Amino acid sequence: MSVLAALGVGASGVRAMLIDPPDEVLGEAGRLDPRPTVASSLQVAEPALQIAWWPRAEDLTPESLSRLAWMLSVVEGAEGWLVSDGDEESPSGEELGAAVEGSALRVEGEPALEDGGIALRVVHGAG
Repeated sequence: MSVLAALGVGASGVRAMLIDPPDEVLGEAGRLDPRPTVASSLQVAEPALQIAWWPRAEDLTPESLSRLAWMLSVVEGAEGWLVSDGDEESPSGEELGAAVEGSALRVEGEPALEDGGIALRVVHGAG
């Protein structure tokens, strides 16, 4: 199963925002209708109903998590995913979880990904 399908991104006909996705995800995104919007970084991304972000470990700062929380807060019912594809620059599941703790985000689930990937489904609102 592909990453976006496993996350449920774009499944309901919603235009999603993908932030710094890997190349294989870009190929999958091109087959979705409507095609997701893609941003190279969190700083240039825009709020959306569905946001999937592939951060590097050094990207998981309080400021970046605050920006993601804001982006999810301005769209009613928005959900996001912090995704790690398991390469050496990607954060571990523990790092993702630790970054969310103390932020304005709440973990709502951990969808299973193939190929050693990890994802946390997050929404705005402290848990």
